[in-house]
Amino acid sequence: METELLGLFWTEKIKLSQYTIQTVKDLSDSQLDHTDALGETIRRYLNSIVASDFLFRLSLPVSLGISSILPIPRQTESDVEKDLVKVRDLFGSPALPSNLKDIIVSSADGLYFEGCNPSLLPTLQRWKKILLRLEKSIAGLNGKDSLKYRYFSVLGIVSLPVAINYFSTQNLYYLRSGILKIKENPSFPKS
Repeated sequence: METELLGLFWTEKIKLSQYTIQTVKDLSDSQLDHTDALGETIRRYLNSIVASDFLFRLSLPVSLGISSILPIPRQTESDVEKDLVKVRDLFGSPALPSNLKDIIVSSADGLYFEGCNPSLLPTLQRWKKILLRLEKSIAGLNGKDSLKYRYFSVLGIVSLPVAINYFSTQNLYYLRSGILKIKENPSFPKS
């Protein structure tokens, strides 16, 4: 169950990342830098998503290290479920984009953004490298009992599947409440 659960949440996170890339990759610079009523832009929201995943990449090894030296008991499925409810209560439970199931990528190595706006290329390349490093850390847990490890965060101490879900949900929030909201605004420049 441990690796299946981690794999499920990781695949969902990668699919959401690819969906976000597909949403922004063809936008022009004027569209990427078009401000909303709060002065935010699609580019800033995208950078927030990348920064969120960078924070996860930096903090995951530290959390794993702390978890490995503490005498923490193995979690149960109900413990993971309680943690998931905590994340849902923090962000609400917005539905994932309906066409997410059509995205076939399941690992960070498969993320693609060919033909994207050249000004986005450095950001997307950096994001892919961050996700590759995260994936490597998570894949290293396959032979271990992943439910013995915890992630130490602002939410408190949560299981690794919940940590992955937390960062996915946060990215989904930036996508829905930021990027897509700006794109749906009638004042958004046409391509």
